[in-house]
Amino acid sequence: MIVKIGIVGLVSAVGLSAIAWMHSAEVPASNATLKAQPPALIKTVASPPQEQSRPMLPPRMLDCRLGRITNFDPSRDQAPSEYKYDGDHPFRLFLPSIPVRTTEPPRSTQAPEPVDPQTRIVADRDGISAGAAGHPFDRVVDYWPERVELTTPLESGEVNLIILQQSEGRKGMTDIFMTKAKDAVTYDQAHLYSGRCKVTSGDRAMAAAG
Repeated sequence: MIVKIGIVGLVSAVGLSAIAWMHSAEVPASNATLKAQPPALIKTVASPPQEQSRPMLPPRMLDCRLGRITNFDPSRDQAPSEYKYDGDHPFRLFLPSIPVRTTEPPRSTQAPEPVDPQTRIVADRDGISAGAAGHPFDRVVDYWPERVELTTPLESGEVNLIILQQSEGRKGMTDIFMTKAKDAVTYDQAHLYSGRCKVTSGDRAMAAAG
């Protein structure tokens, strides 16, 4: 079912749709509780050659668990405690080492910057990324550890959105939100996933990435 998110669907300053969970959401996965904090979605990051002398972000491997929100109601402002979740889905994502960003990303009316091809979904056992696994990201904004935003175009004409944000509830963890988007405020209500990721960085991340 496609729904208009309304008050929780925002348009970011750079023109891409932004999902803003107005409250943190608790997501049970197996015996764990995963909290998803809402980041705002922007446009892509990539690093022009002249930026290579800047400080570098480390390579990062994210091992995540996500649950699907089953009772989201776009007609009202729900409390996080009301959300119910289905499933416990493993998901693995690799972010390569890139220069620390010091400028704003291109706006939506501008061509995106190239994305490092090493940036990829490594594993999506249950297929929750709507077919995005195995396809390159077309836009990435990497402001690690505060926020990372990634989009992959889908054959349906929608995009798969992944939003990462530093966890406030668990030190060293990263919150993740993922959905399919049709336009700035239209999302697939059956495809709202939220969870938390354990992060491995540096040489260990590179070794895990193969």
